[in-house]
Order: sequence, then C-alpha cells, then structure tokens
Amino acid sequence: MSYFEVCAKCGHVGRNNYVEKVFAVRAEDARAAAKITRELPRVKHHHKDAIRYVNEIDSGRYWEIRRQNDEDPYFNCACIQDQRRFCAEIIVLSEQDESLEERNNREITGKRFYDGKKAIRNPKKYFRFTDSEEKYTA
Repeated sequence: MSYFEVCAKCGHVGRNNYVEKVFAVRAEDARAAAKITRELPRVKHHHKDAIRYVNEIDSGRYWEIRRQNDEDPYFNCACIQDQRRFCAEIIVLSEQDESLEERNNREITGKRFYDGKKAIRNPKKYFRFTDSEEKYTA
C-alpha cells in the first residue's frame, strides 16, 4: 500500500461554488486513490473534474495531512450555521456552468411575435386558439 495526497473539489459552500481540499489516502495506485477520494463525504462526486491532482507521498506527510484535516473546521461542521460561524476564512471558488449561460442566452435572443401592437408570449398557443389568417408575423 502506498500513500497519496489527493486534491479534490468539495461542496456545501453555495450554488456553483466549491472549495479545494487535500485528502490523505492509502491505496494501491493513484487511480484507486482518486476513486476512494471521490466517494468521501463533501467531495463533488458527480463532477468529472472533481479530482484536481494526485501525488504519491511518504508516511510523514500522510499523517501531517490527516492531522490538518482533523483540525480543519470545514470538516468538523455539523450544520450550515457552524460553517458560517467557524469557516469564515475559507477560500470559495466559483464554477463556470456553460450550459446555464447558453440556456440564458437562448432565452434572451428569442424572437418576439406580435398581433398588431400586442406582444404575444406563447405564439403557438395563441394562434392555435385564434382565427387569425396570418400566423407567426414578426
């Protein structure tokens, strides 16, 4: 068994935010260490980039990381109120969610439809229930 230092994205710090934390793991190889870390509590399990890096370390560094994590208030909080009270100094990073941005851009650039001077919110539904000859005039 080897010792590994694994940096991972951890959650519970707000929507689209994360905190990078280092974990000490014993495993056969780096791939197994990453898999073990991904399943630990507070790690963003479903993110494909949740594991930032994996380094092999010696036993002294392993126990140093374990001691640091035992003293870290982020890992000792039981509720959000404790986290706000004790973890004010943690560095929270923001994730860029491209799918959300693309979706918002599509909604903004949507084409508007009018019946005379009246704007129509849902053109399909409006023209289905009215007897208008001219459909979808922009």
